Amino acid sequence: MRPLRIKASGSPPSAENFQGLQEMTDVEINEYLSYVITNKFATDTDGTNAGELNIDTANALTGSAIGTFVNTIRTDAIGVHPTAGGTTSTTYYAKQVTAAEAESITNRLVGWEAGIRELTDAELDTDIIDKIINDMVSETDYTVGQYVLSVGAPAGGTWTARYTITDSNQGGSTVATLWQKTSPTTAANTDLLSMKMEGTNVKGMTVAEIEQIVPNFRNRIVENYGTTPAVGCYLLQAATPSETGTWTQMGDTVNDTRQEVSPDPYVGNFDQAFSGEYSQAFTGAQGYTGGYTGAFSGAYTGTYDLSYAGFTATYTGIYTGSFDQAFTGIFAGTADFTGAFTGAYTGTFSGEYTGDTIQATTEIVSNVKLWLRTA
Repeated sequence: MRPLRIKASGSPPSAENFQGLQEMTDVEINEYLSYVITNKFATDTDGTNAGELNIDTANALTGSAIGTFVNTIRTDAIGVHPTAGGTTSTTYYAKQVTAAEAESITNRLVGWEAGIRELTDAELDTDIIDKIINDMVSETDYTVGQYVLSVGAPAGGTWTARYTITDSNQGGSTVATLWQKTSPTTAANTDLLSMKMEGTNVKGMTVAEIEQIVPNFRNRIVENYGTTPAVGCYLLQAATPSETGTWTQMGDTVNDTRQEVSPDPYVGNFDQAFSGEYSQAFTGAQGYTGGYTGAFSGAYTGTYDLSYAGFTATYTGIYTGSFDQAFTGIFAGTADFTGAFTGAYTGTFSGEYTGDTIQATTEIVSNVKLWLRTA
């Protein structure tokens, strides 16, 4: 049954131009009833009432889960070399409130069926509210309340930021916002005044009286959520939902991105001053000048200049032979040294290095989209 409105020959309707009553068309329902009810729905939105969406990272808000977004980020900065490629993550939980609202309509729309009578709850759902929900999800010029997930505000009307999702990585962050349309592009046609019964009289309804329908509107959206999400319900996921109905993407695809980790082989000469402790076995000839205390055993070739106890003569000359005694003094010469050298080394290292690094390019790890059932 369709609601009745005043028929008049002029605007605004008055006693002088009154021509009677007539049923509202779909276009007229959209231009007045859909405007009033969806505007009240959007105005009263705070993420806790039936039909509304909310998003948080603590999974603490009320509602039925409609999907999640996981943001991952590398623990190391771009170019860290080498890296283990570790990540941390933050999960965003999206929900639609499905708990029923208390309904209380004291002034009902009236229609014509063998006379003027009030619409029942069932007639209000199927003949009026379903039409208003369809007007909202199709985004007419007169309706608000729709949600869109996008980086920038959508065009047309006024869009209010409700919640945000951040895709962070070491190269920067991208913030996607859950927007809700809160002002339409076209004002209501107030000449299309809906009617109610007042005793035995028919009278025009106030906006506040029409707004009593909003809890019924909210409940109609979510009443079958546990089995099949109805028109006006949302899901947050990567692929088109497999649930019954037509699902329309609302806004942008939100990607979880992070820097790639890939092998970074360095093939070539590395020429850089090295300062630090160097420990390495050394084999080869080494010129040594300095004090030596210890037992020397081996062939000695050089100049021996030392007083010998017991004789008054001093021997100066070249000694060739085997000398096996403890030697204390200054040794100058060249000999083969084999052993481990441990100490501070300062010099230039030339060689090859191979390792992993976080690259500056990004990879898409996963993505989600906001889906609305529109039919």
